[in-house]
Amino acid sequence: MVEVKILSGARSIGGNFIRIEDKDRVLIFDQGLRFDVMEKFYRGFITPKGLKELREIGAAPKVEWYRGVNAIYISHMHLDHLGLLSNIPLRTNVYLPSISIYEVLEERWHNSPTWLSMIPRKYYVELKELRPMEIDENNIMPLPVSHSAYPAYALLYFGSDENILYTGDFRIEGFLKEEEFIKVHKGKSMLEYLSDNKDIKIDRLIIEGTNLGSIRVPISPIEEEEMLKRILKMHSLIIATIHQLDLEYIFLLDKLAFQTGRSIYIASEGAINLMKITANFLTKPKTIIDYVKTLTHFETTELTDIDKNSILITSYYEMIDVLRDLRDVGILPKDSAVILSESEPRVEEAQEYEVMMNWLLRLSTQAYLMRTSGHYYPHEFKAIINIINPKRIDIVHTKTID
Repeated sequence: MVEVKILSGARSIGGNFIRIEDKDRVLIFDQGLRFDVMEKFYRGFITPKGLKELREIGAAPKVEWYRGVNAIYISHMHLDHLGLLSNIPLRTNVYLPSISIYEVLEERWHNSPTWLSMIPRKYYVELKELRPMEIDENNIMPLPVSHSAYPAYALLYFGSDENILYTGDFRIEGFLKEEEFIKVHKGKSMLEYLSDNKDIKIDRLIIEGTNLGSIRVPISPIEEEEMLKRILKMHSLIIATIHQLDLEYIFLLDKLAFQTGRSIYIASEGAINLMKITANFLTKPKTIIDYVKTLTHFETTELTDIDKNSILITSYYEMIDVLRDLRDVGILPKDSAVILSESEPRVEEAQEYEVMMNWLLRLSTQAYLMRTSGHYYPHEFKAIINIINPKRIDIVHTKTID
């Protein structure tokens, strides 16, 4: 008999830990950090002392939650789902959406002077890669979903007497058309697959509910694209920030650059590492060597040689440094603009928006905060349930109450 235990994430945005017990098989879906807990205890000079402390305050999963586990599956690599691989206290397989992307991230985390150095695996954790649309040795089928992290999967478990679907984080509408999605994600989306395979019955649905109860305006990717087109008409140099895993948004910026005859420059190691995965770009992006040290097939250039009528992609954390450097070399146009693409709730990403805005004002640069969520919107919930048609529903990754 299948038994599901939601040990964390039932009433918090982040920190999902789903334990599935089925006869002699024990599986874990996600083992994320609780950033809402970390924010209560750590800030500025007050930092974690170690794993033991993070477990004690409830920010990291407890040791006993892993007892007897056969395998751990990670839906996507945001830290509120990936968590600290060093926290895994026993020898086991960890299935990741992409080992190559993880290893790039792991190298940076390993060298971090902060608590991020606790993320990397220990020697007894063996990494395996999820294969979309294939049922593996544990009867798990990863189903691709659109999210602000690439790649991302829902996890479908064919149990001994129940089928369990764990959605991870996902949105219905992404920045890719259906044929583009299939090409990039190597398979149909979760909802498309279940629509086409109605013989697959879902006994228990564990679905994220990030935006349930939220008053955020439900901006769709199509609406954001139209807004970006209007902004591009009004400004010369556009500095666009991206989440380091948001490949779909990079594709949108590439399409808009192609349509408007603009060049694209990359001033972010994270963006380059993601873009190396695919060569399906309409433009020919160039890396700015002042910020990107990784060797790639992309052409390189100096900051002083960029076209002032272009799109420059960077990260939240590097954006202010890029702007200051542009100012110092005299190539920050007065009609330049920054697009802050906030794909996740601020509590998850902990961005220093107030400080950023002070710098933008000082640099006389107009900013636009865009938010197409990486999560479905409340008005879409009914349509999702109608497609999946589960017998039972558990909502996680949410702050709503019963």
